[in-house]
Amino acid sequence: MYQALRGTYDLLPDEAERLRSFLNRAISILERAGFREIETPIIEEARLFDRSVGEGSDIVSKEMYTFPDRKNRLLALRPEGTAPIVRACIEHNIYYANPSVRLYYFGPMFRYNRPQKGRYRQFLQLGVEIFGSEAAYTDAECLYLLSEILKEAGTGSFCVELNSLGCRTCQDNYGKTLAEFLEKRKEELCEDCRNRLQKNPLRTLDCKTLICKEILQDSPAIKNSICIPCEEKFKEVLRYCDMLGVKYRINDKLVRGLDYYTQTVFEVIAEDGGNAIAAGGRYDKLVEDMGGRPTPAIGFAFGLERCLFNSVRAVEPKKKGIRLVYLDKPGETRALEKAFKLMVALRRQIETPVTLSSKEGKKIGNQLAMADKDNCRFALIFGPEEIEKGEVILRDLDSGTQESLKETDLTERVKKC
Repeated sequence: MYQALRGTYDLLPDEAERLRSFLNRAISILERAGFREIETPIIEEARLFDRSVGEGSDIVSKEMYTFPDRKNRLLALRPEGTAPIVRACIEHNIYYANPSVRLYYFGPMFRYNRPQKGRYRQFLQLGVEIFGSEAAYTDAECLYLLSEILKEAGTGSFCVELNSLGCRTCQDNYGKTLAEFLEKRKEELCEDCRNRLQKNPLRTLDCKTLICKEILQDSPAIKNSICIPCEEKFKEVLRYCDMLGVKYRINDKLVRGLDYYTQTVFEVIAEDGGNAIAAGGRYDKLVEDMGGRPTPAIGFAFGLERCLFNSVRAVEPKKKGIRLVYLDKPGETRALEKAFKLMVALRRQIETPVTLSSKEGKKIGNQLAMADKDNCRFALIFGPEEIEKGEVILRDLDSGTQESLKETDLTERVKKC
């Protein structure tokens, strides 16, 4: 018997309906804020992520799905959305045509990590990117939009953890300070962090190993290495967050797992379990690093499985639709033919889903039970008596009430269902 691969899952109809409902609300929030949709391929050249995310990051070194194609080019299933969006903007001159670009995307990402509740190897991600603004209020607006979307998802109580990584100069200065601190306890660090110490000391702050986390609790705070302009910028971001009512706390050990971040970084933490359900930050140098012109930018993303499928808001599938139920005399197809023609006609005239019973020859009661199980709200019943009278029975499957309608009055009545 075949089964889905470990770390993947089947999105069944009830959950798909719930997901689509949430996405419609989330996209409405984003489009009212001036965002437009973009979609990139799920496969890219692997070097795109080596250059942008960082060769020493866990995503690139441990989690990325890579494979050679028939021309021996190394390709990757996209592990995150920002680098492909930046690539697309540069390739198609999007930023040059419109210096203030707001984009959102939705689709599958792929990372080879240990599957657990809410974390998969193929997962759905919704994200946004804003190009062209370095203003502090843009950072705060990003956080406000993210908070509003998560509220729509019914994720329960959460808090935004905020930090500033400063500019590249600030990061270089802090990297030296952090390296000096860790060098004294180098032998106690995990093998990965000993390597990070040589390549990018800030990466050690993202380590999940218990011993490294304990050592880093006493490490110097990055805020002591932030230059005055970056410090003032962060204070301004916090001021705008206060104006918008964004609930946050400062975490001066927060660095995020991608190398391209500068200045503001953030994670959204679920207060009931302490898990990160969304994250993002500013990446003012990434467009330039990837071959574009200097462009300030900021964005965020979150996995739908974490914030939606495990949310505290229980959503029952909404009953909708009309099922056409019929019963013919032996050897006749009059009721079936009439129901079939009406199904096609109604689909042209109303937006409510209209389906035909697949239980040919079954009793009316069996057909109604199946319609109810399929979450239909109403049934239109065609039987021999109704055919003779030129009538149809409209049955409410929730209340059990029903009424007889003339065929001539049917369409207008059904439009009110």
